[in-house]
Amino acid sequence: MGSMIGSGLYAVLMVIFLVMYLTWKQADIAYGKAFCAGTTAAYRKGDAVNSFDICYGSDICKDTKWDDVQGAAMVSSIYGLLTDVLILLLMVGTVVLVGMKHAAISKMWKVLAVMPLLVFLGPILNVAVSAPAQLTRRTGAAFYEMAAKDKVCNGEVAGLEELTFVSGFDKNFDTKSVCKDTKWIGPPDKEDELREGWGPDPCKGAMAMMSIMPFIWYFIVYLALYSYLLFNIWSYKEELVKVPTDDTEMGAAKPAVATATATATAAA
Repeated sequence: MGSMIGSGLYAVLMVIFLVMYLTWKQADIAYGKAFCAGTTAAYRKGDAVNSFDICYGSDICKDTKWDDVQGAAMVSSIYGLLTDVLILLLMVGTVVLVGMKHAAISKMWKVLAVMPLLVFLGPILNVAVSAPAQLTRRTGAAFYEMAAKDKVCNGEVAGLEELTFVSGFDKNFDTKSVCKDTKWIGPPDKEDELREGWGPDPCKGAMAMMSIMPFIWYFIVYLALYSYLLFNIWSYKEELVKVPTDDTEMGAAKPAVATATATATAAA
């Protein structure tokens, strides 16, 4: 019963993760594309203090293919989504097999034991591929917001003539309050504190925690909790092996002599 309940609860946990993933709003590359298409190189360069180029370390628009950035940013998320769906299906199957006391549970726990190795590839992909792309995508969105606010707050600004307002950016904001925060208007000063909430500072790059958190998450959810559940499933399988039962269920096989004797007795 404990294995069934544990498998069911872990399946519910996977469903929650899937819902969180599908509802999580990520930065849109449309902002980065609009920023690069609507600003000139001179505007992005700015001056010795306020400069998008100095903030980023180079011209973010030079040789940046935003569709490739989006693809790389989604690699770890898509991989994680696929592994979570697979774990969910395996947990549902485990609940069914445990309920039936089916012999296949002896093979199912071995399949489940392989999953942490597959899941561990997710944090590695995040650090190597997705995290840098996600930072570029988020920085592009932040730069667009600065440029768009510059156009609204300061009117006609050289280098912003072609900048368009992307869907999702509210150009009708309260200028009296928003335009007072000059560090978020126009080319930024690298020395300003530009970090918002849990997000990284666009001028200071990725935080170490962005690379560490996926591994911490892995060890808590996919190694500690999952391994404990797997141990219970294995223990349940071992208990079933000791219980005599029919051919479709787990249990010690009946000795051939005993089976023949029982058959002869029944025939007599």
